[in-house]
Amino acid sequence: MKIKKRLQSVVACAAVFAMAVSLVATASPAEAAGKIKLNKTKLSISAGSKKTIKVVGKKIKSIKWKSSNAKIAAVKKKKGNKAVITAKKKGSAVVKATVTAGSAGKKVLKCKVKVTAAEEKKSEGNNNNQSGNNNNNNNNNQAVPVPTDAVTVNNPTPEPTQPGPTSEPTETPVPVLDENNLAVAEYPTVFSDVPDCDFIRVGGNYYMVSTTMNMCPGAPIMKSTDLVHWEIVNYVYDTLFDDDANNLENGKQVYGNGSWAAAIRYYEGKFYVIFNSNNYGFFLFTTDDIENGKWQGYFIKSSFHDPALLFDDGHMYVIYAGSTLQEIQLSEEYADGPSGDIGTIEKVGKEKTLFQKSSAWGLWEGVHAYKIGDYYYLMIIASPATGWFRTEVCYRSKKLLDSEPSDWEEQIVFQGSTYEYGTGIAQGGIVDTIYGDWYGILFQDHDAIGRIPSILAVKWDYSYTDENGDKHDYTDWPMMGYYNDNDEFVSCQSTSDKVLKPLKIRLNDSGKENYIAGYDDFTYAEGDKLKLVWQWNHNPDNDNWSVSDNPGYYRITNGRTCNNVWFARNSLTQRTIGPECTSETAILTNGMKPGDYAGLVAVGSDYGMVGVKCDENGDRYIFQGSGSCNNSRPANVAEITENAVADKVEGDTEVYLKVEYKFNNGNKRADTANFYYSLDGENWTKIGKELNISFSTSTTFMGTRTWLTNYATSEAGGYVDFDYYKIYQ
Repeated sequence: MKIKKRLQSVVACAAVFAMAVSLVATASPAEAAGKIKLNKTKLSISAGSKKTIKVVGKKIKSIKWKSSNAKIAAVKKKKGNKAVITAKKKGSAVVKATVTAGSAGKKVLKCKVKVTAAEEKKSEGNNNNQSGNNNNNNNNNQAVPVPTDAVTVNNPTPEPTQPGPTSEPTETPVPVLDENNLAVAEYPTVFSDVPDCDFIRVGGNYYMVSTTMNMCPGAPIMKSTDLVHWEIVNYVYDTLFDDDANNLENGKQVYGNGSWAAAIRYYEGKFYVIFNSNNYGFFLFTTDDIENGKWQGYFIKSSFHDPALLFDDGHMYVIYAGSTLQEIQLSEEYADGPSGDIGTIEKVGKEKTLFQKSSAWGLWEGVHAYKIGDYYYLMIIASPATGWFRTEVCYRSKKLLDSEPSDWEEQIVFQGSTYEYGTGIAQGGIVDTIYGDWYGILFQDHDAIGRIPSILAVKWDYSYTDENGDKHDYTDWPMMGYYNDNDEFVSCQSTSDKVLKPLKIRLNDSGKENYIAGYDDFTYAEGDKLKLVWQWNHNPDNDNWSVSDNPGYYRITNGRTCNNVWFARNSLTQRTIGPECTSETAILTNGMKPGDYAGLVAVGSDYGMVGVKCDENGDRYIFQGSGSCNNSRPANVAEITENAVADKVEGDTEVYLKVEYKFNNGNKRADTANFYYSLDGENWTKIGKELNISFSTSTTFMGTRTWLTNYATSEAGGYVDFDYYKIYQ
C-alpha cells in the first residue's frame, strides 16, 4: 500500500486575529463630554485574588455589572461606582458595566479579565497550560491518568472470547479501575445530534467521528476516556470544495450533502478518516496527530456510499453499499484536487460483492467493518421489509477476498429501543476497553433534535433458554443489550424489547462534561481559531467576518445580497441539547443598512428567527419571523414571514435575544422553539409565534441548530456585531 509519508494540510486553517478589548460603543457627543469610562479596560489577576474596578464620569444614574463567565471571574457591585472582581480559576472573561448617565443614555463598557494560575501553583507542572489549538478544552492532550498504584501489563486487552480490534502498545500503564467511580451511561447517552458515529480506541483514549454534512469545518473528531463524556478536539478539514454550491453563490447550495457517514481507523501509527461526499466523490484523510495535527487528504471521483475502512494483512479496503468491497491505495503524487494539495486514491483490482441482502430487509446500509479473531465482521443498519424499525444486523465470515456468499452468516445483534424513547436504535459499531469489556454505540432517530447516540453492553459468549425451553447460543457474536437488576445480560431481539436501566461503563468516570456545544464571548488573541463548538453553514466568506474589527464581538459584514436565511454567508452554528435548552446572544445593530435582517435563528426542517430588521428608511425594529422550504432543498427566494414587530432600536443600544427549545423526551409533546428579546439582558419579552420544528431529510438532514445570522436583501455593506453566545439548560 503506497501511503505518502509527508503530510500537508488540505486547506489552510482560517487565522483569527483579535486586538485588546476596548470600549464597545462609539461615544456620542453627550457621552464624550461626560468622559464616562472604566478606570481599567484590561486586567490580569491570579486565581483566588480580588481587584476593584470603577466607572469614572459625571451624572451617572445607575450601573449594572455582569461577567461573561462567572466561573472564571465573578463580579459584585460595591458602593458608588465600584465593583469587585473575584478570580475563580484560570481563563479569560469580560466584565461589562452597563451605565446609564444623564442625557447620554446607556453605554456599555468592557474590561477584559485574564485569570492566571494561583500564585502558589505557578511553578508546578500543569497539563492545563499545554499549548495547541484546542484552547478551550483543558487536558485535551494529556495521556490517560496513571495513579501511583497503576499496574503495567503486557496485554492490556484480555481475551474474553475475541481479542480487541485496536492496536495496543505493549508495556502500557493502565489505571486501576475504581469500582466506586464508574461512568454511567444514561439514555440517550449524548442528547444531541451526533449521527453516523464511528469510533476507535487507542490506548485509553476513544475517538469518534460524525457526519456534519455542509457545515465547515467538517468531520469533527471527538474524544473520551470513559465512552460517556465527549469533547470536540479537532476537525478533519476546513473546507472541501471552492465552488458556487459550497459558497452559497448563484442560488446553489449543498444542504444535505457534504461529508456523509465518516469512518475512522488507526493503523501502524496513523489515523484515517474516510467519507463520501454526495455528487462529488470519496475522501480519505490521514494524520499522525489526531488531536492537534493537520490532515492530508486524498480524493477519487467515485462514490462509496456509507463506507467502512478495513486494514488486513497490509492491504486497505473500503466496504460500502452494505457489502461491496474495493481495495484502494494512496498515490504518492499530488493532483489538482478540489481544495489545494490533495493526493489521489487509486482502485486496486475489481470490486467484489461479498453477499446480497435478503428479502427480509428493506433499508440496509451504514456498514462498519472489523477483523476480530478468526472472523471478519460487518455491522449494518437494517429495517424489516414489513415496516420501518432500526435494527442492527451483523455478518461474519472467516474469509474475505476468497469468500463466497454462503460463507457469510447473518445475526440480529440488537433490535429494540431504550426506556427513554420508542424508536429503534441502530447504525454504529463496537469497541473494547483496556480492561477487556466491550460496548456498542448506536444512534437513534429522535425527531427535531436529530440522531443521537447511546451505548449498549456487548457480550460475545451469550446463551439463554426461552419460555418454550429452547436454548439459543450466540458464541462469537457481538450481542448487544443491557444488564438487569441481577447483573444478568439481556439481549434485545424484537421491536417490543427495551433497554430497562442505565448502563454502568467499566471505565473510570472522567469527571468531564460533554463539550459539543458551549459558551463564547468572542474574545480571541492573535492567532487563535474559533472555539471548536462552532461550524459555519457552508464555506465562510473570510473577507466578511471578524473578531478584531470590534474586539470581543463576532462581526458579520454583508458582502453581497441574498433573499433569505438559507443563503446567508458566515452564519455561525451550534448544536442544540435535549431535552430542553436555551440559546442566547446580544447584538449591536447600528451598522445595519435598509433591507438587512440579523439575529438568532432556530433551524430545523423550518426556521424561526428573532432579531432586528432595518426598514427602507433605515429605522431598526425588533422582530420575529419564520420560513420554510416547502419540504424541498432550500431555494434562494424571498420567504421570511414577519410574525411580529416590536420596539424600535435607537443608537447603539444592545439588543438581547434568546430561543427556548423543548424537545420530545418520550412524553409525545411537539418539538418547539419560542422567541424572546430584552433591552437590558434581564427583563425578557416573548415575541411572535411558537415554532414547531421537526427533522427532515429533504432540507438540512441535521438536527436542530442555532445560527448567528446577518444578511442583506437590498444592498451589501451593512454589518452586525454579536457580543456573546450562551447555551444552557
